[in-house]
Amino acid sequence: MKYNSNTGKWESKYWHPALTTDAVVFGFDKDDCSLQILLIKRGKAKPSETPAYEGYWALPGGFLKENETTDECVNRELFEESSMKLFNNDMGIKPEFIEQLNTYSARDRDPREFVVTVAYYALVKKNKYIVKGGDDAAEAKWFPIDKIADLPLAFDHAKIIQDAIERLREKIHFEPIGFNLLDKEFTMPQLQSIYITILNPPENDSAIRDRRNFPKKMLKLGYIKDTGRVVSGNPYRSPKLYTFDEDSYKSAKKIGMRLEF
Repeated sequence: MKYNSNTGKWESKYWHPALTTDAVVFGFDKDDCSLQILLIKRGKAKPSETPAYEGYWALPGGFLKENETTDECVNRELFEESSMKLFNNDMGIKPEFIEQLNTYSARDRDPREFVVTVAYYALVKKNKYIVKGGDDAAEAKWFPIDKIADLPLAFDHAKIIQDAIERLREKIHFEPIGFNLLDKEFTMPQLQSIYITILNPPENDSAIRDRRNFPKKMLKLGYIKDTGRVVSGNPYRSPKLYTFDEDSYKSAKKIGMRLEF
């Protein structure tokens, strides 16, 4: 390191790549019981900028600012900037759960320059983030994960998304992260849909896909409680409402309980 008396800063003799963060934001759609991902359509580059995947769908993210950590950057991008312009609320995205996923540094991943990105995956309650109508509707959209492969995706975001899905599959066995996608009160079919979508079990899998076995297995864990209430408004079918008991989960975690299917 060498001190630059003109700028008053220490400068390195080593070259540094540009650094960004990207976030795979998962949400659960209660209407069609699908796990979805938020994507933003990239606009045209400014006249002075190098074009990069104009019109392609991409994960929300951006470049680090000076003296900013990657955690601070991804939070800023989600909470303060892009999200505030996209949703019908006064705040940006505030995930129920967020965790660093991986670092991606392929030489040709960005046509503008050598860019390394630190990717995160996040879980949100989707009903809080309804995309604005009008012109903004063309700039952001929720997509079911089984439709992602059909989209033109920017950079290496297809791989990042796949890696995030694989991480969810691993994580859901050890932690009840699926509850971060649901309302405080939920139905057993909604919870089952999350597990089916994330784990993608074979069609003949009775442990997850069977409507009778799944509730029994989940209730046996001890941290899913029957609220005593049912979904109102349907005269023919009124599913029970359940809630996640965090205190009971913490007790189960101490004895090393693991959800096996």
